[in-house]
Amino acid sequence: MLARRAIAAGAGAALALIGPAAVTRAAGPEPDLGRFYQQKIGWEPCKPTEGQTGELLDSVREMECGTLSVPVDYADLGKGAISLAVARFRTAAHGDDRKGSVVFNFGGPGESGVDGLAAFRAVVGGVAQHYDLVSFDPRGVARSSPVRCGGEDEPARLEGASQDAPGSGAAAVAEAKRIAEACHRKTGPVLDHVGTINTSRDMDVLRQVIGDKNLNYLGISYGTRLGAVYASQFPKKTGRMVLDAVDTLQGSAERDVLAQTKGFQRALDTFFTGCAQQNCELGTTPAEVRATFDQAVAKLADGRTVTGADNQDFTGDDLLSAVRTALYSQAAWPTLSAGIAALLQEGDPTVLASLSDASEDTPATDNSREALLAINCADDPERPADPAKEFDTVQKQLAQESPYFGTGAAAQAVACAGWPAGTDYIRRIDHPGAPKILVVGGKGDPATPYPWAQDTAKRLGSGVLVTYEGEGHGAYSASQCIRAKADAFFTNGTVPKEGTSCPAETPDD
Repeated sequence: MLARRAIAAGAGAALALIGPAAVTRAAGPEPDLGRFYQQKIGWEPCKPTEGQTGELLDSVREMECGTLSVPVDYADLGKGAISLAVARFRTAAHGDDRKGSVVFNFGGPGESGVDGLAAFRAVVGGVAQHYDLVSFDPRGVARSSPVRCGGEDEPARLEGASQDAPGSGAAAVAEAKRIAEACHRKTGPVLDHVGTINTSRDMDVLRQVIGDKNLNYLGISYGTRLGAVYASQFPKKTGRMVLDAVDTLQGSAERDVLAQTKGFQRALDTFFTGCAQQNCELGTTPAEVRATFDQAVAKLADGRTVTGADNQDFTGDDLLSAVRTALYSQAAWPTLSAGIAALLQEGDPTVLASLSDASEDTPATDNSREALLAINCADDPERPADPAKEFDTVQKQLAQESPYFGTGAAAQAVACAGWPAGTDYIRRIDHPGAPKILVVGGKGDPATPYPWAQDTAKRLGSGVLVTYEGEGHGAYSASQCIRAKADAFFTNGTVPKEGTSCPAETPDD
């Protein structure tokens, strides 16, 4: 779920204190990592967390959990080690039917792999017939030395969909500076070593420890960035890799937020059209549906709220959060239209609240907003010379792209203003010599636009682009056609022909 959540970082005093460690180091012998590569994971049944019920609870009870020790700093083992939370489902296959493990990353950056694996298991039944399913909380995330920047409400107003985000560049940078300083104060030295470069190295330790000669991997959204970095760092250790909903390897924060805002507006326009075609309760033409949606936005404008059945105020930010969430999956569109109708006709936000991030049963371990900030800043070498001016410029551009999602999103363009420049390694990935990699791009993906998949496939050199013609973020779970091709690649090594595409599928297909 790339950039579904975003917070701003600051400038000024934090500059000398916070940021990713340099990727390069002085010439000298490589540290002996043998004790990390030779460790054993003590697997035991996972412990359910509060709020896990039904099928998810059943899934957790069948999952095994453990910890993996990795260096804080791969260049200086004297800085100690941290423990990463790992989880797996064992395959029932034996002998030649058992092919090893597939490691998963579900995006963010900042999403828990342990929690994601439990929820995703039902989708990957074909893979589970031959592979153990494995995931982990990356360094800085959830149970793995998490990044902390403040209280749970601290970053919320800087969400990309927020109407209450800072309105000027000066205010945005001041807010960013405050949060950046808090991140360093509350997280400590491990913050300097959070980022995709080190997470990729952690994943290679995991590969060895789970007994695989090569890494078989499914990365979704941000997980595609991680997969591309691994293929570049360890091309000879790369096994069967599928990258779905592909992140950019070369975009600046400014270009990314503009592309994503445009993508979400396009997806919303498609929702208006689809709703009208289905004779939904919001109107019989796209213009009527949009007008009805505008009424809902106006109802919650200027700080107005409605109270739900849980006695919680539902705000304009919550409405936009619900809309963004629904646009990630076409299966949620009927819920979105029903929720808007209920809000306008009955003043009841309950249905919309079920979509909003604010309504989620967030685990106590969740730190996805803070981790997203730290990882993205570690991975981005660009910093605007004048972040306040950059904010004001981008804000005007965003307003032209979308009257809904452009509001407040400019904070993302200056999110790393207070952090040292990150690594340029990711920008320099170019034909690393890895084996064939399936690169899946969706034509209607609002969060990771299709051109990003095209570019990444070319940059990898061995990328085989498979196109999904439908809507939503992530095609593996949405399309039986895409899933079949990915599963065949994992199971038999079958590589689709260049130019392969899968038609759009609706939830009823």
